[in-house]
Amino acid sequence: MNGSNIRCMEGYSTLLVAERGAVVSVTINRPKAKNSINNVLIKELLSAFTQAEKNTNIKVVILEGNEQHFCTGMDFNALSKEGVSSIVGNDSNDYYKLLALMASCSKLVIAKVDGKANAGGIGLIAASDIVIARDDATFSLSEVLFGLLPACVMPFLIRRVGFQKAKWMTLTTQNISCQRAYQIGLVDEQGANTDDLLRRNLIRLTRLDTQTIMDLKAYMSKLWIIHDETQKLAVDKITTLLHSERVQCNITNFVEHNKFPWQ
Repeated sequence: MNGSNIRCMEGYSTLLVAERGAVVSVTINRPKAKNSINNVLIKELLSAFTQAEKNTNIKVVILEGNEQHFCTGMDFNALSKEGVSSIVGNDSNDYYKLLALMASCSKLVIAKVDGKANAGGIGLIAASDIVIARDDATFSLSEVLFGLLPACVMPFLIRRVGFQKAKWMTLTTQNISCQRAYQIGLVDEQGANTDDLLRRNLIRLTRLDTQTIMDLKAYMSKLWIIHDETQKLAVDKITTLLHSERVQCNITNFVEHNKFPWQ
């Protein structure tokens, strides 16, 4: 967000959070780690979205990354060196809770994607209400390369792009272009200048009533139901895989030797 009257929020180590009028901008700020996900980032994103939800002046939350990465998924370096707790902390449900909060809160959530989005970053995109991406952005799900599954991502990704396309992205693990992401519905709007696209959207979106937004989200959630059982299934699956010796060896070998399991 450019211009005056911007209030920056303090107390975050992995985020830059700024409020201007009815809009909060949340920027993932782990450039040295390519904006990958660790436990601290998940906690702080939960806090930022929770605070935005409590703020009756806010209508829109913009989620973006810095320095050519939107979000590249799980921090493999931290996982290899510090163990599973570096990712899930004391509550392995937190990442899923974050996606569920984004999908259900009374604020319009816009993902502004400049650069690379991978794995858990795709979950943040799938849980957003509107996705705006730059023409050269790329998108991928790489989990199965290491014996993992995008378990928590999948319920929200299926809701956004459909069952088959979600499975296709998971199985191929390949980077797809912004144009392809737009074609399958992962991206809503694309262009050379995401700031310009964002400004044009905000003109209308900031006029919407938060109760109307909540009514719409609540109604649509009943058309595509994600049960409590879905959360348990997703979290149990990813937790089991993360604790498996096979997956941990695969990740360590990649981090330390840049080798995939089949090499």
